Amino acid sequence: MSTKPHSNTPGLIFAWDVRDHSMWRLVGSLVLLMTAMSGFFFVFRIVHPVTQRLPVTPQHVISLDPNNPAELALIHRAQDRSFALLSDADADAVAPVESPLLDFHPSFAGHEIKLRDLEPPAPAIRQPRLFTAAADVLPPVPRRTVDSVAAPPAAKLHAIMSPSLAKRGPASVELSGIKLTQPTRVQFRVAIGSAGQIVTALPLSSVEDADIMQQLHAAVRTLRFTPAEVKRVEWGEISFRWEVAPTP
Repeated sequence: MSTKPHSNTPGLIFAWDVRDHSMWRLVGSLVLLMTAMSGFFFVFRIVHPVTQRLPVTPQHVISLDPNNPAELALIHRAQDRSFALLSDADADAVAPVESPLLDFHPSFAGHEIKLRDLEPPAPAIRQPRLFTAAADVLPPVPRRTVDSVAAPPAAKLHAIMSPSLAKRGPASVELSGIKLTQPTRVQFRVAIGSAGQIVTALPLSSVEDADIMQQLHAAVRTLRFTPAEVKRVEWGEISFRWEVAPTP
């Protein structure tokens, strides 16, 4: 048996035997917070202003009877726009005040309107004309001598053979009567038989004009090469370009 003395300290890491009183602290904090919020509700109360109502005066409508002469005269006076003007009887009743200070004397009294004499027309001043429409203000310019330039030779369309086809025929063949605007876009792949004729001509790229493509296809089919007994069919490419004929 072991003779080591036993220690009185617990062997657990956490103190499980200690009671936690944090719940009572939380309840006390909650009660304190609710008391503070209730105090805020009493201190910061919303007081709505009391609106004052203005006294309303009822509108009275008075109906006038046209059979009554007094009311009829009032109706006529309301319809008459000139009722505020003084009548002739009222004007006669008011005696005019005679006073020299109140008499109106206009400043143009005694003046007579007369016509003014017309001013003579201004004499016409003739300015000297420095230039006229017929006068030539520029010095004479000698005519420029233009040297006659020979017209450039017209370019012609040529069919260019690939290196494999150039061994059995010409490297370039002139094609006349075909108006090809974009020769670099057209290319044919052809198959040459042992007799030198073109067996198959397949367009690798073409143009939008179908008539031009038919003319090129017919011209390519008419090309002839040197016969070869070794190979029955030989493939190659044919392209096109415009070339200017060399001057002698």
